[in-house]
Order: sequence, then structure tokens, then C-alpha cells
Amino acid sequence: MSSVRALLLFIFVAASITAASNQFVARYVAIGASGSADLLAVDASGNFFIIATVLEPSGSPEIRAIKTDPQGNEIASFDFGSGSGDTPSGAAVDPQGNLVIVGTTYSPNFPLVSPLTSTTSGGAFVVKLDAQLTKIMFSTLLGQGQANAVALDSAGNIYVTGSTTASDFPVTPGAFQTAGPTPTGFGTPIYAFATEISSNGTSIVYSTFLGSPDTTCIGGSGCLGTFGNTSATAIAVDSTGAVVVGGSTTANQLPVTPGTLGQQCSCDRTDSPPIFIQSGFLAKFAPGWKQLDWATYIPLAQAGFATDSGLSITSIAIDAQGNVVFGGAASSGLVVTSGALQTSYPAANTSADYDAGYVAKVNASASSYLFSTYIGEGIWESPGGALALDAQGDIWLTGGSAPSVLPVASSVPLLGSTFVAELSSDGSSVMDAITAPAGAAGQAIVVTPDGLPAALGSSGSLLLDLPSQPASLVGVVNSAGVQVSADVAPYELVSLFGVGIGPANALGGQVVNGALTTSLGGVQVLFNNVAAPLLYVGPNQINAIVPSGAAEQNTLSLQIVTPNGTLTGPTLSVVASEPEVFQNGPPMPPGGSAVALNQDGSLNSATNPAAGGSVVTVWATGAGLDNYSGQQDGIIAYGEYTPLLPVSVLNASYANVNGVSSLDVLYAGSAPGMVTGVIQVNFQLPSQNLLLDVSQFTCQLQIGAAVSSRFSVYVQ
Repeated sequence: MSSVRALLLFIFVAASITAASNQFVARYVAIGASGSADLLAVDASGNFFIIATVLEPSGSPEIRAIKTDPQGNEIASFDFGSGSGDTPSGAAVDPQGNLVIVGTTYSPNFPLVSPLTSTTSGGAFVVKLDAQLTKIMFSTLLGQGQANAVALDSAGNIYVTGSTTASDFPVTPGAFQTAGPTPTGFGTPIYAFATEISSNGTSIVYSTFLGSPDTTCIGGSGCLGTFGNTSATAIAVDSTGAVVVGGSTTANQLPVTPGTLGQQCSCDRTDSPPIFIQSGFLAKFAPGWKQLDWATYIPLAQAGFATDSGLSITSIAIDAQGNVVFGGAASSGLVVTSGALQTSYPAANTSADYDAGYVAKVNASASSYLFSTYIGEGIWESPGGALALDAQGDIWLTGGSAPSVLPVASSVPLLGSTFVAELSSDGSSVMDAITAPAGAAGQAIVVTPDGLPAALGSSGSLLLDLPSQPASLVGVVNSAGVQVSADVAPYELVSLFGVGIGPANALGGQVVNGALTTSLGGVQVLFNNVAAPLLYVGPNQINAIVPSGAAEQNTLSLQIVTPNGTLTGPTLSVVASEPEVFQNGPPMPPGGSAVALNQDGSLNSATNPAAGGSVVTVWATGAGLDNYSGQQDGIIAYGEYTPLLPVSVLNASYANVNGVSSLDVLYAGSAPGMVTGVIQVNFQLPSQNLLLDVSQFTCQLQIGAAVSSRFSVYVQ
């Protein structure tokens, strides 16, 4: 039992201290527990716009635009949408600070203001909001299809790209390709489109298809209904007005131009039934759409696994010399250049079930690579991540990866499954990097007018480079969880991750008069100026307990007294409960086996599973207030702590379809000898005949209305 107690009290061994040239500090925006932050843009004054999908109190999904000042403080928000699967996929800010958002809707009730087309039943949308986020200036549906990316020129004209199956998608006379996808008795191919809209939204300046129905298929009757499908997913406009569009395709007859580096799609396989490996593509149009300057495939050199999906392009930037930097996700077989940062498919990808991240640069004529490299795994967060260029041409990246396979210096602390990295303009070195917990980064990245990077995470986390801060704080996480959160509950054990936030020599918690102290090695964590009990302080991690007095507050301002000064952290929202169950292994999504005891008191494991119908014990935190008012924060519990809110263990096992929705909870309360804020939960597994042949039974812990991430116990 002592080993379990040690694991719960002193979780996660922190890495050694590393001086960071960029001081990234987390800020959180209000998107709710079920929300997801998708897009990030910045205006000329350094204000940020975060675009998220949220659930309204009614349960209806909406798109939310949030504006913050350069320090990440929210100053305005605006919700819009139809509640029917509206998906934002691109955002940009015009010279007047107005916000343009593009995406896809499937609703006949999407809000339209001065629309450009007669389409009303869903499709690719364009919405422009005023700079103060008080109204829709205009909104339109372009036609049936998906809008995937947007860019603006210096005059505020709007460039949208995406995909469509509509032959009547609005294209302009004399466009590069006016013939669209033609339906057949076996289906319809998918074409990319590129469209320019005037800055005031009153006209379509230019619009063209880009696609071909042809593909290589060797599979007999299995090829019926097989077409070349092309989707544009990234767009950029340079200072001259030239436009570069990129995406993925299985069409082998795209209009590639002579002399470019990818003349062949290489997107077919000879399996039966056929398996298609998608290729990337890039196309550059001259200013004013006068001509196609060049177009090229970006194929894999080879496909290494039967499950390989190919290559996608999710982000594009154009440097001052006209070279094109792009990134995304790729299977094995990426073309990598000599001296690449990561020359081979990342080692953590043992079965090619998911793609790796990559970044590459081609010269201004797309005749050769300047560099190409894998970078991490490209999993968990936005596939392939995102990139942006600073004034020096350095490349800022964000994405998701097992930190152990990132090509970063060994001195970079491995704090979680997202990262922000600065690559030199020639791609030869990583100049700066941080890793952070899940949800902290990986969705989008921008460079501010001051030349500083800012990265967005799916949880509504905004990592800002704030040089005035004494250290970096990249995430606040339930100590039993893996994803950052803006919410905390009274008595919740939380882990703060960063660089330089604590002493170089780590210290464990100290118990004085039956309670943990609120200061260790000169470090304190303050919630609304109330010092929290401390379990652990180290250079890259602090474990603390949210004071019970948080229950009387709506929000908590977080501060950390560090060895180098006081760091001002994010403002957190107080919730009734936020349960998570302690699990084995490092803090990596999507979670795994719980730290659990079998009924006989032995540790649950793959080699020592629990029997069907037996009682299993797990430990959790985030249960919220207890039934004993007035007890001291940080005390070692001996049976006093029982959550006020009801506790349930839910069946989340995909293998069990026998109608068992919840399990019998025999005890939920203090874990003897452990600090108040950790609860012990004893529950009974389903009987043997309901467990079927699964080796792990998956559950979720519900306390009040809040539900934990999935966890599992080994069963026999």
C-alpha cells in the first residue's frame, strides 16, 4: 500500500531545470468543459481572436469568437451558428481589425447577412464580424461543399479554399478551371476550389475549380465509383497578391506544370480492393489570378505500410523570397532531405496506425526542396499541427506528439503531448522548444506584430510569450488527468507545469501538525491570494491543493511565487467537481490503466487481473466539497472526507454490450493516510459472464454532473 500512497502524493518526477529563451505563460478562455478551441488570429494591435465550438446552456452547439487583449484577458465574445454541426476551419483579421471566419454548415438555418449566393441549405460559409465582436457584417454560403482555409491580402480581400462536389459551385467566367465535378451513376468526384471575395462582401472577384476525376485504380469491379478526389486545406497570399493553395488528392491528372518537383501523383496502389495513398499538392496563382504560375504534387517517396494514408497539407506560409513553407501529417515514406532534423518515421509509430508530423520548404518555383523533415508523431491535437513565420523567416510550429520522439534537445523538459518549436529558416535546427500537457497547444499558432509567438490548444489554452514573466507556466492539470483545464474544484489536487517555476532541487511535501505546509523552498501557489497546501515543488512541476475556500468564489486568480519572482498565471473557473482517476504511466492521452487494488489487496495489473464480480479500489481527486465543514486544508485524512455530491462509476467499455450502465459503488470517501482531496472509490465489477473476453474493463467516474476521462482495470 505504501507504494500506491507514494504514487498518489508525489506524482510525476519532474525534469531538470532548463532556461527558456521564450517565457510562455498560459491563459484560458471560456469555452466550457464540452467546448473545443479551433482557430487563432491576431490583429495589428496584438489582440487575439480565438474561435471555438461550444455548447450553449440549452445544449445547442454554437460557434464562439472570443477577443482578448495582448495579455490574454478576454474583452469581447460573440456566438453564432445554427446548432447543426457548424464547423469553423479558418480565421483571419483584416486591416481594420474585423474578423473573417470560414467553415462548413449543414443547417438550413445558418445566419445569412447580405449573402452572395442563393444557397440556403448548408455548405461552405464565410462570416465577417466587426472588430468589437458585436455583429455580423456579412455572411454567405458559397455553395455545397466545405470551406477549409482563409487568407486576406493587404486590402482585406478574402481568399477562401476548400472542396466541393457541386458542378454549379460559383466560378467566374474565364477562371483557370470552369468545369466542375460531374455526377455519374456511381457517384461524384471531389474538386478543390479557390475563391476571392471583395473585402466588403459584395462580390465574388474570382473563383475557380481545381481538380480531376481521373485516378489510377487496378482492382476490377472494385474500381466502380472510384474517382480522383481533391481537397484544398491551406491557403496563403504574399505581399504581391500571389496566392498559394495546398491540400491533398488522389487525382492523377491535376494540372501540374513542367519542372516542378512532383510530376506524378504516386497515389495509387495495386491492392485488391484498391487502397489509395493520397498525395499532397501545391498550386501558385499569379497576382490577380492572371495565370497559374506553377502546380506540383507533393507525394510520398514510397508507402511503407498497408495502413499508410499518404500526405496532407494543413498549413502554408510564404517567406520574403517567395519560398513556400508547408506542413501537415504524413505516413511513412516522406521525402526527407539531407541533414533533416528527423530523417525517419518516428520510432514511437510502431504500427503506422496514425501519421507523423512534418514540415518542408520548396523554392519559389517549386522546382526543388530546400528542406523536408518529419517532426514528431502528429497525433492527439490538430493533425499535422500548424505553422507561422516570424520576420526573420524562422518557422514556428505547434502540434501534438509523444515528447520522446520530438527532435529537440535533451535539456527540454518533457511535460506532455503538445509542443511549440522554433525552427531556423533553413530547417537545420530547433532554436527553441517547449512541450506541454494535452490541450495546452497544438491547434494553431500566430506571430504577433511584436514578433512573439502565441499558440492555441483545444481546451481553450492560449500560450503567450510574455518576456516580463519570471518563468514559463504552460498548463494547469488535474493531478490525476492528462489535459489542461480552466476549471478547478475545491480540494482538487492540481499539477502546474512549466520551466523555472520551482527550485532546481525538488522538494516533497512537508506535514506540520497534521497538515501539509503552504511553502516549500520559498515557493508558494496563491489562489486569490490564499496560499495552497503543497505536495511537491520542482523546477518544472508543482503539485498543490485548491483551497476549500474556492467554493465561495466564481473565479480564482493564480499566482506562483518562484525563485525568480512572482509569476501571474491564468484565471481559473470554480466548478463543483472535476473528477479524474489516478492512472499508471506518464501523463499521456487518452489515458490508461488505473492505479488499482484487487479485492485481496494486491496491485491490479495485466499479470494480476481482477476477477469478475470482485471489488476493485481506485483513487481520484476533484470530488469537490465534503460533508465536514471547517476542516483545515491539506490535512491527512482518517475517514472524515466524504464528497457532498453523489459518486457513480459508469461502464464505458465498448466490449460490454449487456446493458450494464453503472456499477455498484460500495465506498467513496477518504483514503486513510492520504491528504484530503484524494478519495478512495471501491466498486464492484460486472460478473464474469458480462465481462466477455475483454482483458481490460473501461470505466468513467462521475461525481455530481462531471465525468472523468476513461480509465481501465485489468480483468480475467
